[in-house]
Amino acid sequence: MAGAAEPSRTPGGPGPPESGAACGWRCPEHSDRPRACRRCACALCPVLGSHRGHPVRLALEEAAHVQKLIQECLKQLKTKKQQQVGNIRQIEDAAEKLKANAESSKTWLAGKFTELRLLLDEEEMLVKKFIDKNMQLTLQVYREQIQSCGEQIDLLNSLSNRVWSISQEPNPVQLLQEFTATEQEMQQQMSLGDLCHPVPQSFEPIKSFFRGLKEAMQSIL
Repeated sequence: MAGAAEPSRTPGGPGPPESGAACGWRCPEHSDRPRACRRCACALCPVLGSHRGHPVRLALEEAAHVQKLIQECLKQLKTKKQQQVGNIRQIEDAAEKLKANAESSKTWLAGKFTELRLLLDEEEMLVKKFIDKNMQLTLQVYREQIQSCGEQIDLLNSLSNRVWSISQEPNPVQLLQEFTATEQEMQQQMSLGDLCHPVPQSFEPIKSFFRGLKEAMQSIL
């Protein structure tokens, strides 16, 4: 489109006086013809001038068309502005929900970690009780073994004293009689007894189990 054509006035005819601004709005090829905005032309340009053959319409029509475009632009700008306001509202709403979700998650995690700590504390208590129970049972066996060794020592001391007394008997007949009475017991004690080497429990299977549990939890976390 070459522009909007303004109906021409009769050259030299009467007309309203033109201001300085109006004088600047003249056709560049026909100075006596006023022109409108952008590439506007007078009535002769589409017929004889440089805009020959170009589609034209009146300046008022073009102005009305431009006004329509302006209103559509303003409406579109308003819509886009509302969209951005809506975007801000949605983002702010998402931010608030994010904060709420974060607090809710932390509260949930605090409860779960508390349950986990209680579970581990309970398990620790049970394992310690198990260790104490096994320790006490084993200590009881050790005490019984110690008591048995003490009784053997008393028996050996008694026999040793009697044998020594027999060895001091000056009467040969009496010595033989006492030796004969004690000989069987002496023979029983002539062989050495078994040495006791108890191996204390290390509770290694329990430690190994919980070591594996700790490593498994670390690998998961």
